[in-house]
Amino acid sequence: MPQVALDAGAFAEMKEMMGDTFADIVSLCLQTLPEQLSGIETAIQNTNAEELFNLAHKMKSSCGSIGAFGLAEKAQVLELIGREGKTDVPEQALDELRIATNQVINILNNEANS
Repeated sequence: MPQVALDAGAFAEMKEMMGDTFADIVSLCLQTLPEQLSGIETAIQNTNAEELFNLAHKMKSSCGSIGAFGLAEKAQVLELIGREGKTDVPEQALDELRIATNQVINILNNEANS
């Protein structure tokens, strides 16, 4: 069963553990997630499997730091395609990545503005 884009319990736990540092991580994620998504889309359009792999891997890794395990799961699908030297990403997988990324960005924006 696929995970939700961001695990609220893990998010709250990391917020509590990291204290003031968590706001910096949220800010960094708000900056990098849209860039990573755009880069992934460009890598697919340019049939650049290495770039697809690298960006999807970075996205997957950064998601773990904020409890965005569902988004990490979506990024991993694309990471594995890139690792195989391919860029033929199913449209559904890319759409799911876009939706999950936007969900996480909305949650992070709410956190940053609270």
